[in-house]
Amino acid sequence: MALQSNFENFSMYGFAIDYPDACRVEFNSKSRREAGDVAFKFPDSAKIFLSWGELEKVSKRFGSAEEHADYSLDMMKKGKHVTNFERISRDTISMHTHKSSLNKVRFDEKTLKVFGRGKDLPREAYSLHVHCDKSNRYFVLYTMAPADSEGRVGRIIESMRESFHCH
Repeated sequence: MALQSNFENFSMYGFAIDYPDACRVEFNSKSRREAGDVAFKFPDSAKIFLSWGELEKVSKRFGSAEEHADYSLDMMKKGKHVTNFERISRDTISMHTHKSSLNKVRFDEKTLKVFGRGKDLPREAYSLHVHCDKSNRYFVLYTMAPADSEGRVGRIIESMRESFHCH
C-alpha cells in the first residue's frame, strides 16, 4: 500500500470521502442509504473499508462514538486469531461538529498451517468512528495492515479522514 498523492472523490447517499486513485472501489450489493459498506482495494490486496448504519440502532447500545469504538476494538481483541493486542493511540476529535473516536492498535495475527500453527504476523489497525445526528447515521472508516508499513497506512487514513463529509 503506497502513499498516493492522487486522490479521487467518492460520494453517495449524501456523504463523501477522497480515496487513493490506485484503489478499486467495491460496493456491498446489499448497501442502501440507511446502512452498508464500501471497500477501497489497493493492487497489493490491502483494503480500507467505510461502513455506515442507522445511528438510532447503535445509540441504544452506545452513548457515544468512543463507546462504539471501544466495543469494536474489544471484539477485535477477543478474536481467536488475535494475540498481543495493544492500543497505541485513542483521540477524541471533532469531525464537522461531531465528537468522533480515532484509534490505532497493534496486535499479532495467528496464522494456521495444515499441520499446526504458523507464525504470528504483526498487524496495525486504524479506525475512525463518527456518529452524525444530522444524517442519522454512524460511519466507521477502518483498515488493517502489516505493522512494518512505516506509517504509510496511517498517512492514507489521515488523508481520507480529513476529506470525509458525513452530510
